[in-house]
Amino acid sequence: MSSKAKLDRRTFVQQIATGAALLGSGALSHAAAAEDRTRLVILGSMAGPVVGGARYQTSHAVLVKDRIYVVDCGYGVTEQLVRAGLKLQAIRDIFVTHHHPDHNIEIGTLIYFAWYAGLDQPLGVYGPPPIRRIVEDHLAAQQPDVDVWLKDIGHKPMPPIRIHEVAAAGPVMQDDLIKVTCAVVNHPPVVPALAYRFDTPGRSIAFSGDTTPLEAVARLAKGADVLVHEAIYPQALARAPTTADARVDGDRRGSAIAGDPGKLMQHVLQSHSPVVEVGRIAAEAGVKTLVLSHIVPVNGSVTEEMWRAAAAQHFKGEIIVAHDLMVI
Repeated sequence: MSSKAKLDRRTFVQQIATGAALLGSGALSHAAAAEDRTRLVILGSMAGPVVGGARYQTSHAVLVKDRIYVVDCGYGVTEQLVRAGLKLQAIRDIFVTHHHPDHNIEIGTLIYFAWYAGLDQPLGVYGPPPIRRIVEDHLAAQQPDVDVWLKDIGHKPMPPIRIHEVAAAGPVMQDDLIKVTCAVVNHPPVVPALAYRFDTPGRSIAFSGDTTPLEAVARLAKGADVLVHEAIYPQALARAPTTADARVDGDRRGSAIAGDPGKLMQHVLQSHSPVVEVGRIAAEAGVKTLVLSHIVPVNGSVTEEMWRAAAAQHFKGEIIVAHDLMVI
């Protein structure tokens, strides 16, 4: 084993130990409030709408002082925020990259529980069309329950939910602590799909969303401290058995994915990024740290050393394979 691999593993273990200590004490939210350094929390690193698996679906949190900015709302995002010791009422904005269920299915639930926990300021929601209809329909479905709590336990009314549809590259939002910009990426057949970049005091973090390898992502992430990029390992997918439930990674843990296995495999290969190419994008962008998330497969056929080695063919910076509740 190389000294680099040993260092990566040691760093990962230290990160997990630190995160576990914070989680066990419930102190992460207090640390976030007291610390100026922007941090990234991997809430869910799973690709695809599978429930009951080893990971939760895609979602991330950017922590800036006492504020939380959520990127994507796959199944489990609300629970994972709580498990990370974060306060739901501290969420300021939610950003959705695209409309696949492993990225947006829990947006209504997250908004509801943030309000129930005491959210008392306007909440921004950003994403491609039809994000407005999606959020408004969720809120309409929950309104009868909201009305009950207003009367029954004296809850305050839900604050304004300010929905912004984003369909083109450029500035997204800016407040006194962060600036968010986006790029349009390629994730057929979903159009549009977005990548985001967060610039905060002292740190910048970019998220590819789901995409094929794209120069637009390299441009968006240029000089960033961290690039969180989806990744597939095509060689392992080629070896994956075709099963009746169309599970692309052959892993039986978690709910089934019904459908045509061949079509599902074709979608994965044609709309996502091979990990070697992800390393090339990170190198072109000149980022310091590459985080591989939303990885396929996740059944153990590809080790962390294999993921890192593939990305390292082009990228010579720090490479982290994401795990749920990892703090970076």
